[in-house]
Amino acid sequence: MFKTVWQRLFVWLASGHELRVWKTSDRNGETGWHAYDPTTGRSICVASDAEMREWIERRYY
Repeated sequence: MFKTVWQRLFVWLASGHELRVWKTSDRNGETGWHAYDPTTGRSICVASDAEMREWIERRYY
């Protein structure tokens, strides 16, 4: 447990300015996609992976 916490902290610190994207599910099985861009300080939460891909493409292409 303790080792896992340190590993996660290290990965988080080492990621620097990379876009962070993660998926969550609530107790009803509803999925949410979240992203945080540490370079701009912007974040987003959308319901589908397609919406997340669209946001990423608009931001970086």
